[in-house]
Amino acid sequence: MIIRNRDDILSQGNTAGRSIVLDILAAGLQAIEPYGATRKLIRREGDMLFVGGCVGTDLSGFGDEAIDLAEVEHVYVIGAGKTVQRQAQALEDLLGDRLTEGAITIKRGEEVCLKRVQVTEGAHPVPDEHSVLGARRMVELARRATVRDLVFTVFSSGASSLCVLPPDGCTLTDVQAVFRLAIKYGDMSIIWRVMRYFSAVNSARILMLARPARSINLLMSFKPYPPWHGELPRSASWIPTWPPGPRRLDEAVRELRATPWWSELPASVRAALERHDAACEVPDLDAFRTLRFSYWQPIDYRTMLEAAAARAEALGIRGVILGNWWSVQSADAAEVMMGIARECLEREKPFVPPVALLSGGEMTVPVGNAAGIGGRNQEFVLCAAQRMAECRGSGLVVGSVDSDGTDGPGPQLQASAAALPCLAGGIADETTWASAASVNLDLAAELERHNSSPALLALKSAIHTGNTGICAGDLRVILIPRRG
Repeated sequence: MIIRNRDDILSQGNTAGRSIVLDILAAGLQAIEPYGATRKLIRREGDMLFVGGCVGTDLSGFGDEAIDLAEVEHVYVIGAGKTVQRQAQALEDLLGDRLTEGAITIKRGEEVCLKRVQVTEGAHPVPDEHSVLGARRMVELARRATVRDLVFTVFSSGASSLCVLPPDGCTLTDVQAVFRLAIKYGDMSIIWRVMRYFSAVNSARILMLARPARSINLLMSFKPYPPWHGELPRSASWIPTWPPGPRRLDEAVRELRATPWWSELPASVRAALERHDAACEVPDLDAFRTLRFSYWQPIDYRTMLEAAAARAEALGIRGVILGNWWSVQSADAAEVMMGIARECLEREKPFVPPVALLSGGEMTVPVGNAAGIGGRNQEFVLCAAQRMAECRGSGLVVGSVDSDGTDGPGPQLQASAAALPCLAGGIADETTWASAASVNLDLAAELERHNSSPALLALKSAIHTGNTGICAGDLRVILIPRRG
């Protein structure tokens, strides 16, 4: 069962409502399992390998592919992220002894199950020396590839931290400082805005190293990527294999200087940007026109949301997808969704109960210098619980999870977290706030400290899945039962 502590969660509170919310969350998570999605996209019949046949997955627009493995000398797999071990496992099972070698980096804590692909366990959300080691192993394989070889790349959410290779003049400590700034300000864009210029593998540099080999690039990202429609994409991405877009270092430096965190960047990083160091510039987009590649996206967040909505409908509850919110703060997301929930509860508008309100995307929490242990989904639940306390007798239940199973940094940034499980998220109902007060637990103070994990664990309202090996952002549910 994907939610490991279900019985504990259902031991108190609104057990019927909690059970429904857990069912909806689990259905959403199970729908985005990457092994099955990869095997559906890529098929083998003898020496022939077929890629495609899945509507909406072909990003580059080159159409379905048929590859004669008898004409391929070596097949390699490289990649990094939270879903890539399951993708690599699918390729191992599919290719068998035709798979020459591979190197991937996964988030530490996930059980290793691969046989032919070398696995490095790196750190997330802040990279460590193993993140660098894994990137070096990928570079070694990429450079080995020849015109007769085929390279599968598997990159997913989490790759920004798990695939890092500082260029000359920049240290791992410098890179780690950039990631810590993103956590401090609750702005993950800091990472890709800076690191596209300070990694020897980002901005498709890793793909340039693999030429002239043919590459099939699988993106298991929660954000949907737009099809190319015959043109190279003009926008960049944090996915390491994605084309870098037009060169704009001069303009980017001007924009970075205007940010509130510019002065907090490491001196070496600021100096390289100030002098417009040529080593920082991304590869020329025109160089990609000569490569042999294709891009595919087997899964995105919509798969998860649609499955969650379908499960709600199967339970006799209308499932409404409100949308996807990127980089919205957890407290703001809770305020919006609870506002809609109260309208449904009190006025039966815009939706008549029973209804499950669903949303996806990825929230954020600016923690500043706080030393609490928690995560964005856990804070969303506690903020919603505070509003639910005003709705006694409503039967409202809220649940929220990070689909990768690790909501927040867990023990990496706080040594005191080592004794706690890294949570996927949390659940709450209208009794949660009062239950906390009855045991002298001040939830408002815990939110101020960004210390949501200990609070939810104490209230038996934590959701624990462990590393799921999947990643499609956050999944949030507010259940509004039938009135009366």
